[in-house]
Amino acid sequence: MRRLVNTILLLIVILPLAAQAPDWTNAASRKMHYPSDTYYTGYIEGKRQSGESLEDAMSQLKDAARVELASTIRTSVEQTLDSRTQSDMQQSGSFFDEQIRETFVSETRITSSIKDIPGLKIEAYNNSKTNEICAFAYVKRSTLINHLVKRIALLSGKTENDLEQAQEMAGSGQKSQARNVIERGLQNLAQVEEAQNLLAAVDETTDEEMLQIEPTRTLYRQLTSLREQLRNALSIYLQCEAKLFDGDYRTLKGAIEGALSEAEVSFVNDPEEADWAVYIHAEAQEHAKKDFGNMSNYAAFVEAHMDIDRKSNGKRVYSSGLTSDIANHTRGFEPAAREAYKNITPNIIEILKKQINL
Repeated sequence: MRRLVNTILLLIVILPLAAQAPDWTNAASRKMHYPSDTYYTGYIEGKRQSGESLEDAMSQLKDAARVELASTIRTSVEQTLDSRTQSDMQQSGSFFDEQIRETFVSETRITSSIKDIPGLKIEAYNNSKTNEICAFAYVKRSTLINHLVKRIALLSGKTENDLEQAQEMAGSGQKSQARNVIERGLQNLAQVEEAQNLLAAVDETTDEEMLQIEPTRTLYRQLTSLREQLRNALSIYLQCEAKLFDGDYRTLKGAIEGALSEAEVSFVNDPEEADWAVYIHAEAQEHAKKDFGNMSNYAAFVEAHMDIDRKSNGKRVYSSGLTSDIANHTRGFEPAAREAYKNITPNIIEILKKQINL
């Protein structure tokens, strides 16, 4: 009995403590534990809307706290810039860095948001009595700076590897694969640039070497140059058989070659020398003939099958049949079939461009 009483008394003490709001919900406590010279913070309050789940409400408040923290960073950077004169910046010997900071401020002035803030932590608390929710986002300045320096180094290293891999693939004829690796490298560089801008904004001591400005610029030039070379070198082997009843419809192949040539594609006679091999077989089909007094209506359509092979790995990426809409003509099945070919040609070209990433 005494043990039961002790347990009840213990629960009476513990439960109120468990339900107690975190320290950061109090403005004075936030200021004391998360001082502005050490932390970037974002605090937001709100209520759950009618019909909204608690999970969704807390998620939205967390997102709002993230935006508020980004706004805090932006405001801090603006205040630092506004407090300096032009001569101060020139005397500092790092005018280049100030230009980067200016760029960051101008970019964030509109949205007050940053895609990714490394080291960021977000907490949320629901007050069941008042139905109020509050969210708190915070990141230590030194933690943010360290994360950004590491991120720049890591992503730059990955991009260097991507460049080397793309160069090897291009040299061995794997042009399509090389292009994919190049795009991955350029995406990495976009993240590097974002990290560079943020680092320059939050760390007044950072310099061009720490930001790795010149190495990343060189990587960008090399990747885009290689991409341009490969873009002009894309080759396709096209085998196109288009039957028009007892004859051939050569216009289909000519239309495909013309449309793809506009995208700077070249055509080769040997499938083993191509980046892509395309095989098309199409036939015109009679549908129906209807007589209306002294006139007749001829209806026809085209059935086609297309296979697309990626030669770099020998895989077939597309294999499917297509059927045109029924076309009509008063002069016979052949004119109707020509109209059907005209209707299906844009669909074939669109599929080709999509599959080959043109």
